[in-house]
Amino acid sequence: MRTSEETNRSLTLDQRLAEGPFALSEALRYAALLAEEVRQVHDSGSNCGALLPSNIAVTGTGLVLRLSPHLPAAVTPYTAPEILQGNPADARSDIFAFGAIVYEMVTGRRAFAGDNPDALSVSLTISDPPPSGTAGVDHLVSNCIAKDPAVRCQRMQKVILELRLHSFSAPRTQAILPKQSLTAALRSETRQLEDRVAGLLQTQEKTIVEIQQTSGDAISELRDRLCKVESALGPVQARSTVVETLCQQIMAHLEQVQQNIEALDERVNSMRDGIDVLSQGATVLHDYVGTRMHEFEQTLKSQRTTIASVVAGQTQTDDLVEGLVSAMDLLHTVVIGPADEFGGVMDGFGKNGDGKLGDIELLHAM
Repeated sequence: MRTSEETNRSLTLDQRLAEGPFALSEALRYAALLAEEVRQVHDSGSNCGALLPSNIAVTGTGLVLRLSPHLPAAVTPYTAPEILQGNPADARSDIFAFGAIVYEMVTGRRAFAGDNPDALSVSLTISDPPPSGTAGVDHLVSNCIAKDPAVRCQRMQKVILELRLHSFSAPRTQAILPKQSLTAALRSETRQLEDRVAGLLQTQEKTIVEIQQTSGDAISELRDRLCKVESALGPVQARSTVVETLCQQIMAHLEQVQQNIEALDERVNSMRDGIDVLSQGATVLHDYVGTRMHEFEQTLKSQRTTIASVVAGQTQTDDLVEGLVSAMDLLHTVVIGPADEFGGVMDGFGKNGDGKLGDIELLHAM
């Protein structure tokens, strides 16, 4: 049994749990104090983040919750299953950790355990702790540590109410508070609930009245609009008749256009057939021209050969003429040249007695 000095010293909850379980009345008292601390955090719009026994200080007068904004890096026996699945922490994950802590305070053993992180994760995900020996505690804890966060207690206020109701069913020797205090607390809680319900009802009544007023105004405005629409429908109906006539005319024109398109299609098909015939004729013509060109090339080649032969003959003729001219020049030099030197001597012998040229003049003339 602990002395008063040991009671007054400040310990963390995990240090206190190392000494053994709490008495049931003491465990429930501390659970109620811890639940109130957590509720205040939730009412502020936040969550505890890492609700661990090492973050809870135990004093002689109660508990002091040390908030940690970050989740622990490793898996702990108080980690909610949804966090293991990668979901963010919220108020329901705090309620899971709260249930595991309450179970440990009552029984002195952890609700979930494992030799390694993997085994601990499996225990947190699929295992349920053994009964604590107190039906009320088991009911409270099971509502807090449900695997599915949707099935779990959604608000810490409900957990606090269950704790207070459980205090009535606990034996007198394990009572958390005197009967008068419990009755007063229950009445206070009841009054708070009644005040909240009354406030909600008043708010709903005001909302209903506002909705009715708004609905009445909206209905009146809608009726006015309907009247205006009915008034405007007359000209619209007349216009719709004109529009219908125009639509019929347009449809007739469209049919005519369709017929014209079909006629054009037939002409296009006929033109395509003509183009095919022309293409075939062009192919035949191309083949004929190719054949004639080949024949022309052969003829031209033959003519080129003939022309080459003629040119060669002409060249030989030119060479022969040049040779003849050279021979004539040589003959002229040999025969006529000496006569020029003795021209005076030969003048007397230029003519015969009958007036004809002599042999020498004849040769000279040649």
